[in-house]
Amino acid sequence: MKYQARDIPEGINVTKVHPLRELAVLLGGAAFLLALLIYVLGLSAGHLARYIPFDLELDLASRFPGEEAGQAEVTAYLEQLAERVTDAMGLPDGMTIRVRYTDADTVNAFATLGGNVVLFRGLLEKLPSENALAMLLAHEIAHVKHRDPIVSAVRGLTVYAVLTLVLGQGELDALGHFGLFTVLHFSREMERDADRAALDAVNRLYGHTRGAEELFHVIHAYREEVGEKEGIAFLQTHPLDQERIDAISTRAEEEGWARVGGSTPIPSAVIDAMSMDSERTDGL
Repeated sequence: MKYQARDIPEGINVTKVHPLRELAVLLGGAAFLLALLIYVLGLSAGHLARYIPFDLELDLASRFPGEEAGQAEVTAYLEQLAERVTDAMGLPDGMTIRVRYTDADTVNAFATLGGNVVLFRGLLEKLPSENALAMLLAHEIAHVKHRDPIVSAVRGLTVYAVLTLVLGQGELDALGHFGLFTVLHFSREMERDADRAALDAVNRLYGHTRGAEELFHVIHAYREEVGEKEGIAFLQTHPLDQERIDAISTRAEEEGWARVGGSTPIPSAVIDAMSMDSERTDGL
């Protein structure tokens, strides 16, 4: 029998799906699996991080440089108030709070590793009373009590480690990223829990919750002043200002706490000292 070459029929071993589409599906699937892996490992690491001894957290925090301090009188006052707030919140044995006052116009405050609470002059100068300042301190101290800084840091490091391993983007510089993740990535749930604990502390200190709402009115007014929009609640790491104010009102009503009462002023000597810091900074 003589062999005869035949034409190859069209469509043999040819997919009807465009190869770029197949590539997109594969890449999308890989990205989904990577995101799922990061999510699961982040949750697991965050859960385990709460069991890290606070002494170890103190050791990690000691490796970072301290914040530049301003007037000693301001720091002394903040430390005294923080001690009163801490007593009202009942921190575990061995958990200490160190207040760091920073002479800068930044309108911010945050809690970081080792019980360090950083307060900026720019925010303190806007507060109308000691009550509002106590709410601010109590909120940041609550983060420490709940171990949020170490949870946030470990989650951040876990994500960075996985991405570095998978994508090969340089070596993992653990300490270099610790502070970044600690400051920026408290979840909305963490913030709500800190607000609740802080409100409880303010009520214990003053017998009413005046000052708690004032703090968030100040923050909201500052946002409007600088033209900062809060955006969509779902996309924010912090609950929206009005949401937090409403939550304070609701909780006070549920607990039967007074929402009005005496307002304790911030000592004039402390205000004068911050003004001196501001004048000195402006003159540089």
